[in-house]
Amino acid sequence: MRRVLLDDRSVPVVALRVSILLLGVLAEAWNIADVARSGERWSEHFAYFTVQANLLVLAVVAWTLAVPAHRRPAWSEHVRGAATAYAVLAGLVWAVLLAEPGEALSWTIEYTNVAQHRLVPALLLLDWLLVAGPRIRLVRCLWWMAYPVAYLASAWLRGGLVDGWFPYPFLDPDEHGGWAGLVGPVGQVLLAFLVGIAAVALGGALRRRVLPIEEVQRLRPLPLGEAQRASRASRPSSTSASPHSNSSP
Repeated sequence: MRRVLLDDRSVPVVALRVSILLLGVLAEAWNIADVARSGERWSEHFAYFTVQANLLVLAVVAWTLAVPAHRRPAWSEHVRGAATAYAVLAGLVWAVLLAEPGEALSWTIEYTNVAQHRLVPALLLLDWLLVAGPRIRLVRCLWWMAYPVAYLASAWLRGGLVDGWFPYPFLDPDEHGGWAGLVGPVGQVLLAFLVGIAAVALGGALRRRVLPIEEVQRLRPLPLGEAQRASRASRPSSTSASPHSNSSP
């Protein structure tokens, strides 16, 4: 017998999503307190990809908790998958390119790094792989690259034309001997995002092999109105009953 994917409204799923929401809200509140205390510019804090990705995650998770699956548009599964990919990849890029030596595997770093680069991405990926959703076409997941590319362009426009500030060293031409020197590091990051997005999307497609989504939807309780209509439709009408149904044999 094949195992059924977790239902969107099951207690473990709700608990998982509430945990993600609490971890993410606390981490960003911690960040905001640090910014207010340190005097860092707000425009810099909210320009980091990790911060933007985690804010998107919080919005998506809150949406899945507030809006039942049958009321969400079909494209919402792409938003959920993209948010998962962005959070996971932000954590991987931090661990590989941005963390100080020894930080990537350390648990003594500050809470915001642990939450936004490890816990939230890991729990969100678990949610993506275990909770069924509408079918998505893999080729359309290429659109998930639109935001990373737009982020890259906006970061360069700001750094090159506005105030000279770049959110990450691998985006700063001064760190690589000019704009031409960015081809290698930026190309590697974009390739990592492309591969990571493809992997997350493929995971979403493979989870359907556990049980087809149509069967999951059949097992999910219907909304009250739909349940009443289905019940009425299943009752035999008096005109269709056999005229001899009450007669003795």
